Amino acid sequence: MAVTVRHLAAEDIDDAYVLIRLGYADLSQADWRTMARQRIEAGETTGGILVARDRMGRLRGLLLYAIAPKFAGRPSLQIDRLISFDLLDPATVADALIAEVLRVAEICDCDSLSLVRPLDAPPHTTALVLASGATVLHQVF
Repeated sequence: MAVTVRHLAAEDIDDAYVLIRLGYADLSQADWRTMARQRIEAGETTGGILVARDRMGRLRGLLLYAIAPKFAGRPSLQIDRLISFDLLDPATVADALIAEVLRVAEICDCDSLSLVRPLDAPPHTTALVLASGATVLHQVF
C-alpha cells in the first residue's frame, strides 16, 4: 500500500476526528479541534501531528509528537501516540509515520527518542526503564 505522510493541516482536523477517537476514546470533537489547532499554530519545530493517507486520499493514520528539551544535550523526539488503521496491514501505515517523524527529529536536531506510556503501566515497567538506555546504575561492590 502506498502511503503519503504530511503534517496535519486545518482542513484535515474534522476528517481526522474518527482516527483520533481510536486512540483517545473519550476525546470530544471540540477538545480535538482545540488541541489540533494549537499544535498547528505552535509550529512543527515544537511538535505536531502527522497524518497518513492512502492512494485514494483516505486517512489511515495519525502520529502525535513533541520536540522536548532535555536537561543536557540536544532535544528529544517524544511520540505521544501513533494510531494506524488498515483492513489488512496497519504496520505499513505505522512504518510510514515513524519514518517521517524520525526525519522531522533529524531536522530538529534531536538526539534521543522517548515514548509516552500511561502512568498506570504494568509491573514490568522497572525492567522497561532499565532496558531503555535512560538509566545509569553504579555499584561499588
